[in-house]
Amino acid sequence: MSVVVRDGAAARRARGGGGEDQRGACALRLRLAESPDPMASEDVRLRERAPHPLLRGAVQSYSSYEERHTASTEEHRLLPEANIDLVFHCGDARIEGRDGRLRPLPPVFVIGVRDEPARMVSRGLARVLGVRFHPWSALSLLEREADLRGTCTTVGAGLRALSERVGPLLERGACDAATRLIEGWLLARQRVGRPPAGPVAAAGHALHASHGGARVGALAGRLGLSVRQLERQFKRAAGLSPKALARLIRFSRATERLERDPDASLTALAFELGYADQAHFIREFRAFAGMSPGSYAGEVRRLSPRGEGARGARDVDRGEDTRG
Repeated sequence: MSVVVRDGAAARRARGGGGEDQRGACALRLRLAESPDPMASEDVRLRERAPHPLLRGAVQSYSSYEERHTASTEEHRLLPEANIDLVFHCGDARIEGRDGRLRPLPPVFVIGVRDEPARMVSRGLARVLGVRFHPWSALSLLEREADLRGTCTTVGAGLRALSERVGPLLERGACDAATRLIEGWLLARQRVGRPPAGPVAAAGHALHASHGGARVGALAGRLGLSVRQLERQFKRAAGLSPKALARLIRFSRATERLERDPDASLTALAFELGYADQAHFIREFRAFAGMSPGSYAGEVRRLSPRGEGARGARDVDRGEDTRG
């Protein structure tokens, strides 16, 4: 799930499904690891599994997460991502509003399309179960149940009723049973919902496959639409334009690359990810993360179990410290 940017050790990228694993409690972005984590901790459990075949066009994955927070691990930051997450949780969690005040999170909420980070604080034992959707398909399953923009803490009667059944299972740690219950609800919704238009799904998948690099004009042409028609259909289904989704995809790709290699050259990374130049890359990254890519890389390095001090991300072409 998209969940959290974490003040702690280096992040790991979520891939694949199934199987329970125990990972480092402190991660800049909470992800499942591809390999054993040197910071393995019994305070954290993460699990991910694939959806039912009938839901795979809309749902990317289910993730469950359990952690006993301490004073040093209770602060989180939610980074914008190119997905929409339906989240069920039990525990003491609060999210910061635009007025700077922390407000309790309800047992079920939606992390929708956002263009800026959000601060969250969790205390004590937290259990979380998330459903990750493609942004263009979430509306067909969550229509009239949640606002898919920003972080929606007021949901419809259907999700509230589902949460009342999921909550007791989460409290007992029965995440598999809770996931089956949620999946049954989604399958029932799918049978009566309206699927996203074919061109919208095709454009969305093409943008993901190209890591945000596909040209909207070229996509529209291949789909037999004008750019305006594609943008209108896409925004109606996904809540954002194809270009806005491409920006989020590139940003997510950038964080993943910096998490894997915080010493990467920002100039080379900007070129690899399709930004016009390094200045464009830094400007876009700062807009979404609230910090420069150099600062983000510095945090990854500093909080990694193999932390190497406070060096900034390298720019080998210009020989400058770009920590921002």
